[in-house]
This record gives sequence, C-alpha cells and structure tokens, in this order.
Amino acid sequence: MFGVFRDKIVAFFNEGHERTVLTKKNIAASFAIKGITILISFILVPMTINYVNPERNGIWFVLYSMIFWLNLFDIGLGNGMKNRLAEAKAAGDNELCRKYVSSTYAICGLICLGIALLFSLINPFLDWMKILKTVPVVYAGEILALVWIIFISFCFTFILNLLKMVIAADQRPAIASFLDMLGQLLTLLGIFVLTKTVSPSLVSLGWVTGFAPVAVLLIANIVLFNTRYKTWRPSFRFVDFKVTGNMINLGVKFFIASCSSLLVMQSLPFLIQRIANSVEVTNFNVSFKVFSVALNIVGIMILPYWSSFTDAYAQNDYEWMKKTVRRLYRFFIGLLTVQIIMLALSPVIYYLWINYWMKDGPGNLDISFWTSASVCLFVCVLCWLNICIYPLNGMGKVTLQVYSSVVEMLLFVPVVWYLGKTWGMVGVILSPVIVYFPRMIWAPVQLRKLINKTSTGIWNR
Repeated sequence: MFGVFRDKIVAFFNEGHERTVLTKKNIAASFAIKGITILISFILVPMTINYVNPERNGIWFVLYSMIFWLNLFDIGLGNGMKNRLAEAKAAGDNELCRKYVSSTYAICGLICLGIALLFSLINPFLDWMKILKTVPVVYAGEILALVWIIFISFCFTFILNLLKMVIAADQRPAIASFLDMLGQLLTLLGIFVLTKTVSPSLVSLGWVTGFAPVAVLLIANIVLFNTRYKTWRPSFRFVDFKVTGNMINLGVKFFIASCSSLLVMQSLPFLIQRIANSVEVTNFNVSFKVFSVALNIVGIMILPYWSSFTDAYAQNDYEWMKKTVRRLYRFFIGLLTVQIIMLALSPVIYYLWINYWMKDGPGNLDISFWTSASVCLFVCVLCWLNICIYPLNGMGKVTLQVYSSVVEMLLFVPVVWYLGKTWGMVGVILSPVIVYFPRMIWAPVQLRKLINKTSTGIWNR
C-alpha cells in the first residue's frame, strides 16, 4: 500500500514537460519551507506584541513600512534583471548572465549610496512625532533611533536581496523561500532572547528584526556565488553599463507597474496610524497575518511560473501556458472557499493565537468583524491579481500595467481620503479594492488573449 502511494508521488513529480517537473518540485519544496516560515511568523506576532506592547508594535510596523517606500528607488532593476537573466540562461550565455548580475549589483550599490546621502541630509529636518501624529511623546527617543536602525538595515537588504532575483531566474524559488525561513527563524530566536534579557524597547526590536535577515542574506550571497552561481558571480570586471539599457527599459516598466502596489501596501499602516492609532495598526497587522496565509500560498504557487512563462513564451509553448492558467484559476476558486471559512472563524483564531497568551501581558486586542471582513476581501483581490499578473510579467507584457498603475496612484489618494473620513480604518483598507477593480477585469482578459494568440495593439505590449 505504502509502496503504491510512494510510486504515485514519484510519478506525479516526474511526469510532464521538463519545465512543469521543475516547477512542481519547486512548489512542493516551497510549500514545506513556507509552511515553517508561516508557523514562525505566527509565533513571532504574539511574542513581539507581548515583548513591546500593542502600541510599540504598531509604531514599529508603521516605521518599517514607511522606510520600505524607498524600494521605489529600485526602479524595477531587480525584475528587469530576472527576466533578462532567464532569457540569457535559456540561450546558454553565461558571460551575458554575469554581465547582467554584475551591472545590476553595481547600479543598485550606487543607488543605495545616493539614498543614504539623501536621507542623511533630510532626516534631521523631519519631525517624526508630527508625521506619526497619534504617537505618545514618551516614545520620541526610541523612534529617532529606530528610524536609523531600520534605514541602515534597509540599505543592506536593498542590495543583498538581488540574490533572490538571481535564484528566481534560475527557476528555483524554493532556495529563496529557505533564505526567508532562516531570516524569520533567526529573528524569532533574537526576540525570544530579548524577552528574557532586555526590557521592552523599540531600539532592541529594531536591531533584531532589521539585521537578522541581513545576516542570512549576506552569508547566502557569499556561499551561493561561490558555489551554484559561481559562473554568474558579480565582479567589477564584468560591469557593463551597455547591457543595462536592455534591462532598464523592461525594469522601468516593471517599476511603474508595481508602484501602485508598493504605494498601497506600504502606506496602509501609516494611513491607519494617522486616522486611528498605533493599536489599530497592530489590529490590522494581526488580521492581515491571518488572511494573508492565502496570499503566501498563492505566492508559493505562482512565483515559479514567472520565469516558467518567460521560458514558455520564448519557446512558443502556448499549450503549456493554457493548461497552467486553467489550473491556477481552479486553485483560486478553492482558495475563496477557505477564506470565507477563515473569516467565520476569525474571532476564535484571534483569541487562541493572541489574546489567550496575553492574559498577563500588556493588553488584549479587540479586532472588529468589519476589520476582518475588509482585510479578507483585500487579500482575495491581491491573490486574484497575482495569479493573473505574474504570467503577464513572465511574458514581459507590462504596458497595460504601467498605464493602470498610474491611474491607480492618481485615484488612491482621493479614494482613501474619502473612505477614510467616512468609514475610518475599514474605509482605508477597502480603498485599494475599489482602486484595483479595473485591473481585476482587464488582467485576465489580456492573459486570455495572449495565450490564445489573439492579442493585438495594447494587449500585446
């Protein structure tokens, strides 16, 4: 009996096109690794809140999100490199691969230096207490130190994270998931030590959450570029800004296309902080953690397909793309059912996960049903968009996304202002759902046209 079951599993992971086999193996490995990562993150949340209190936790989350607005300076270089690297790999041109990697690391290093100089000049003139608005003055000293800690860790992450794009171009996202898991595990261990040795402090929390992932990424860059990716290892000798034009043209499109998403995801905690308070930011973060399990699952499923669609489109394998898209759509329908069940059970989940362990802690969380429902809907929209957009990105068809992103950014501010004033925190969370509605319609239409070879004009760009 066991032997038959084992044989079926082996057959499943070895049947089909070579591209499909690699994708299935990466998804399976990513699920196992991501499952551990999600479990760690679920332990991290109550441990962090219990260590610093819900208010400090909200402040940390807002500042962390705000500093990561600086990811906009990437101008899409990482994603541009990922696509071009996948194409060069498919062509067997390792020298071109090394030029792409070396040039991208060099440009991102220069950008990071520029960001550091700019931030050093501007930060002394920023009044973070006024920016955050509703934060008690007692946290002023901690906030000033935390800003610098998060910024410095961001600079390291900005460059070292390029390794994940290299791994994605190699169609092995399970390795990137493993690195994320190690970073989360080291963070968990660090915060556990803090709870036993250091009094509640945003500064201590910042050092651990900022630099534990950096340490993992630094070691991974050294190890992988001296082993698996030795032929692609970045080197000053291979920096060639002539090849970056090809990469930047596509990268800028990815950058503009992702601006809307980055603006929304990183600004929601800040807007909730301004409209409500730090505790409500923590409530949002806790609710998002629960429902974003689905988003993590979609990420595991869809990430390997980015480079797979790049490869399939380059080889005109439209039949494979059609079958894959049908499978992804069926998967999304099942996901919606699970999310509805999660929404119904959310009060029980919050109690067992957070409040049960906070009996002797700094205070329980009170998350309303409407907060949970709005976060659930928001996450479902993100899941649908990822399923439709990642294949388009793999094929390099991002022009519609560029136009859509510009419109979304223009609409987001008035929509969030109106809904925030009308419905408060729930209005803020629902704002991106309304702004993204047109994208939810045109993205699957463009994908269908492309895989059926009926796309023309704007649909084919």
